[in-house]
Amino acid sequence: MRYLKRIRYSLWDNRQVCLSTSAISILFNGKQILSAMLEKKLIENWQWVCMWLLVILASIYARPPIPIDETRYLSVAWEMWQNNDFLVPHINGHPYSHKPPLLFWLIHLFWLLFGVGEWSARIVAPLFGLGSLLVTVKLAKLLWPEDRAVGAATPYLLSGSIIWTIYGSLTMFDTLLTFFSLLGLVCIFKARQRKCILPWIGLSLSIGFGILAKGPVLLLYLLPSLFLAPWWSSSETFCWKNWFNSSLIAFISGLAIAACWALPAARSGGPEYEQAILLSQTAGRMVHAFAHDRPFYWYLAFIPLLSFPWLFWLPVWRGWKGKPAEQSARFCIGALLPSFCILSFVSGKQLHYILPLLPVGAIYCAHLVTSVKRQNAHDNAPLIIIFCIISLALFLIPKLSLTGGDREILQYIPSGIFIIPLGCATALKVIRPVTVLGSIKTISSCMLIFVVFLQLALSDRLHTMYDQSTIGEKLNTVQKQGRLVAVFPQKMSDQFQFSGRLTHPLQPIDSYENLAGWAFNHPQQYCLLFTKSENYRILMGKGLASSYRNGWLIFRPAKGFSADYRDWLAHSTKNTATPAIEIAHAYGQTFAR
Repeated sequence: MRYLKRIRYSLWDNRQVCLSTSAISILFNGKQILSAMLEKKLIENWQWVCMWLLVILASIYARPPIPIDETRYLSVAWEMWQNNDFLVPHINGHPYSHKPPLLFWLIHLFWLLFGVGEWSARIVAPLFGLGSLLVTVKLAKLLWPEDRAVGAATPYLLSGSIIWTIYGSLTMFDTLLTFFSLLGLVCIFKARQRKCILPWIGLSLSIGFGILAKGPVLLLYLLPSLFLAPWWSSSETFCWKNWFNSSLIAFISGLAIAACWALPAARSGGPEYEQAILLSQTAGRMVHAFAHDRPFYWYLAFIPLLSFPWLFWLPVWRGWKGKPAEQSARFCIGALLPSFCILSFVSGKQLHYILPLLPVGAIYCAHLVTSVKRQNAHDNAPLIIIFCIISLALFLIPKLSLTGGDREILQYIPSGIFIIPLGCATALKVIRPVTVLGSIKTISSCMLIFVVFLQLALSDRLHTMYDQSTIGEKLNTVQKQGRLVAVFPQKMSDQFQFSGRLTHPLQPIDSYENLAGWAFNHPQQYCLLFTKSENYRILMGKGLASSYRNGWLIFRPAKGFSADYRDWLAHSTKNTATPAIEIAHAYGQTFAR
């Protein structure tokens, strides 16, 4: 009996040793497999990843936050952080209902990790641009798994698009929206391929976080692909009733995720905020925009810019001929055209609203162009001509005498900047890659180099025009002294909270006359105003004037402003036939434009 027990214990010990050895072997092999996968991914993607990181770093270094959007969003994030109120976004002491809080939360996360600073806030949205590029490559490989060239060309086509490069490096909500809409498209296509619940869970999360990124506008980019699935899908025996039931459940689940923030925030923010985030900001923008109200054909007029440079590359047009509309191509068309048409008929329009459509367009363009087997010597000719025209324009503009309106900004263009597009034209002429993918990489590199060097060349001018640090320091100083600051025009009252690290609201004023009255009644306080007047020194008095946009920011004591305003008004009326009251109103509206 004892002998049998010894054998049993020996077998048990041997089993434990075998299991331990197997576990170590699995862990070791898993580590090797993971290392090999990461190495493969790095080899495939390191070029365009490094190029995009270069764009991010150059953008953050070369330019300050651009008003009015970037400065406002940073100010909202700062006010939430400073007040420890992470539920309801605030700006200048009032609830900010125009955007959901996800971007602000992510900025707070980076501030928590790296400390409060400009770079840690501004890097968040561009990193989502990098994430969008990665998800775009994933979607391209899902759509055309047998054609590796499509996945290889897609990130270069997208990162080389001028609109993507510019807006993807800004602190805006559209890169987050693009990221989650792409994740949703990946889940939609996987849900059609696989009969499991995981893609639907992913779609629910994409909808929920996408709404938290920029609101229900996310649905404009996802619902067409869901509804058109019977058209773009190749199966005729699929149970579409289950498909639409699952879509409805995913949609409701996504809304529930967003409601976890929206309902408590609506209750906390008050009736006006509740009305704004639950109804007005969606229905109002769809039917009648509060801003950016433009005709339905506005996007069509900008298609050459939205698709630059690839619209002007001849292999794209050759690849279009004779292409069958198989399932993957129909998926891209179904994700692009309906969303574009809906956005065209929505009242409010901005170029960056098209950003979530650009990745799908890049995938479809990669599918077209990679089928071109033969390159011609003149494929780059249209692009070379365009770069030469840009170079000539940049050479001539600094020499022209342009005045009036925003044309005054052109005086800041450096005289030697024409060399940058001329260098790109020369590179496209001289470099002749053997493959189509090589040509795509060359053009994309030229575009990214063009944007990077253009920003670096304009860096001093951009900081001269948009830097808020000097005025921000003055605002911070007087607020620490317990003084009030009145701001005109009133739309500028949400621009300086972050640059000045302000702890109290500014006082918005809606007219010069009211500012003069406020200054007369509060002589111990301060005024901040923006003007384009050539006689700004009269308004400056004993204060400080700083170049800003295409005018001047004036920060001064309130005492004496009423008298200086009357002198300025009299001087302006004396030198122009325009009535003084119209002059004051015109300068007051400048910043809003």
